[in-house]
Formats: sequence, C-alpha cells, structure tokens
Amino acid sequence: MLDEKINELEKLLTALESDGVTIEEGISIFEKGIAVTKECLSSLKETSGKITELKKQMDGIIEQPLEIEKK
Repeated sequence: MLDEKINELEKLLTALESDGVTIEEGISIFEKGIAVTKECLSSLKETSGKITELKKQMDGIIEQPLEIEKK
C-alpha cells in the first residue's frame, strides 16, 4: 500500500511540475499531495507501532529463563 501511495505522490509531483498547470490545478494537485502524504505518515506510524509491539513481545520471550530438564 505504501508503495502505491509513494507512486501516487510521484505522479502528482510530475503533474505539478508540468507546463501549463493553472494556479487552480496546481492547488488541487497540492491538496491531493497533502492528503496522500498524511495517508503515508499514518501507515508508517501504524507499522512502527506494530514493530514496537513485536519487539516488546520478543524481549519478553528472551528475558524468560530457559528451563532445562535434569535427568
């Protein structure tokens, strides 16, 4: 999903940089870019949260002492 949003941002940037874009079109493209950027940031924050949670789980597993059966 993030890759798609980044591609969308690149297309918007290309459109914004093209010749013949009116002020109104430029503002509209810019607004779309801001919205897509917010979606990207939200996705990154969500992913970061998941990674943090997985790391905490892994730390909990590693901290548990290893129980070895004695014969």
